[in-house]
Amino acid sequence: MKAKELREQRAKLVLDAQKIMGGDKVSKEQRGQVDKMLADAEELRKDAERLEQIDKLTEGRSAAAIPRGNPDGEGEGQPADARSHEEQRSATGKALRSWLKKEQFEHRDLSVSANGGVMIPTAVVDPKVAKKAAGSVYDLVYKLRTATGEPVKAPMLNDIDNGFVLNSTASSTTDPATGGVTLSIDDIRSNPILLENSLLQDVEFDLVGFIEKSTNSRYLRTASKWITNGNGSNVASLLGLDSGVTSSTADVVTYGDLVNTMTALDPAYAIGAAWLMSTATVGKVLQIEDANGRPIFVPFNDGALSGFAGTILGYPVKINPYQPAVATGNVPIQFGDFEEAYTWREVLPGVVLKRLNERYAELNKVGFVAFARVGGGVTNAGGLETDTPVPVVALTIK
Repeated sequence: MKAKELREQRAKLVLDAQKIMGGDKVSKEQRGQVDKMLADAEELRKDAERLEQIDKLTEGRSAAAIPRGNPDGEGEGQPADARSHEEQRSATGKALRSWLKKEQFEHRDLSVSANGGVMIPTAVVDPKVAKKAAGSVYDLVYKLRTATGEPVKAPMLNDIDNGFVLNSTASSTTDPATGGVTLSIDDIRSNPILLENSLLQDVEFDLVGFIEKSTNSRYLRTASKWITNGNGSNVASLLGLDSGVTSSTADVVTYGDLVNTMTALDPAYAIGAAWLMSTATVGKVLQIEDANGRPIFVPFNDGALSGFAGTILGYPVKINPYQPAVATGNVPIQFGDFEEAYTWREVLPGVVLKRLNERYAELNKVGFVAFARVGGGVTNAGGLETDTPVPVVALTIK
């Protein structure tokens, strides 16, 4: 059963319980019935959360992390596919391999060489795939997904200077200030992934999974890099949020700098706040101790399964390999609620894979290329200089 179905069952139980308790006279038996319904609803909630946690921990095995539609195979007059995810993947891989091997390009049977020796072909086992982290900045920012790609206005309302006054005070209008940014999109693509037909004949590893993982990794690395630094077109840089504090010492991050950065954030944005920095910067923070000689950085004990590297002053730390280094004029550390500050826009269905059948035919290869339409920008820059709280505070190195 899926987490969505469990949550739907829970919602129905809660609604039925509400109807019972909303009656004029509720009997003892009805109260007992409602108690049982609420207990069952709580168990369904826990089961749904367990399934969602399992999905989160295993999402790296497929391209489910790529933002796109995820139909369950059900349709009018068409039952849902009852096969497991692995069974479906295996079937898809076999179908792809069968399509690619329309012709026999090579026979690898044992044969006798000119000198009478036996020729034994070299086998291929499952490959080891090189990895490079995209970091977590993509997870932190707000994702706006639209069906079309026309420019979209992301409005910003500012009512923080308005409040109540005495009734004896003369009336005046105090409308919220309005602003915002326009989010446009760029059409982007990956460079083709080429697979040799001879390789396809010799090996049996998961080709579909390899292509999905490669495309997913390319997209997430690109998105993280562009969110951090911009792309010179329709993706603005998160580092544009540079309001905050300056370090007390040149080329150094101190305990006081981190305290000043944390306390510069308005409490309105404290819920959901996180630290963002590179692994190199984390290495410098690991050496910082408080006045009692205790490390200010507290690592998580879950092996980073939660997605956080640890905590600083009680707030979780997210890794961004594209964050600048600790150097004069750089912003190596940011702190706050990034979902409130930055919007990453994607046009549905997200990343689309296309197969190039004929382009590389003379090379005995088949290509796969991915396309997407994306944009991004700072949608709430605030302004410490104008007493408007910023959702993300920056630590600039002196």
